[in-house]
Amino acid sequence: MSRSKSADQRTGHASTAAEPVAPVVYEGRAPRVPSHLKAVGRDVWRAVWSAGSGAYSPDTDRNIILRYAELHDRRAALLAAVDEDGLMTVGSTGQPAVHPAMRYVESTERELRAIETVIGFTPEARMRLGIVAAEARRVAAGPEDF
Repeated sequence: MSRSKSADQRTGHASTAAEPVAPVVYEGRAPRVPSHLKAVGRDVWRAVWSAGSGAYSPDTDRNIILRYAELHDRRAALLAAVDEDGLMTVGSTGQPAVHPAMRYVESTERELRAIETVIGFTPEARMRLGIVAAEARRVAAGPEDF
């Protein structure tokens, strides 16, 4: 190891950016896809567990990931209804109006964004989780390593 790098480690100043990697909390296989999920939800379920690379625990994180997949199924069904009926419809007094399902699409997307932040599916959330992971690695390493 070079002298300047070990000096950086002793002072706590990183010579390179910290890797944004969440700590591994689970090393087993991803949980089986719940049978009630539709095609989109099944794909999302698999993608989330795969992208998590051990950062999610089936014991503690299963329900939030299930909710996320279910919301994706809901969004897909709502958008399919809008596609079938058209974005615009006739309102109660004969005026053009946006399809009523779009209100539910928007609220579903708000819920999805909230969950994405919690599970680290936004750049800011990944950065925050990376910082947390770097701090956990530093504490685990002990002061003698710095």
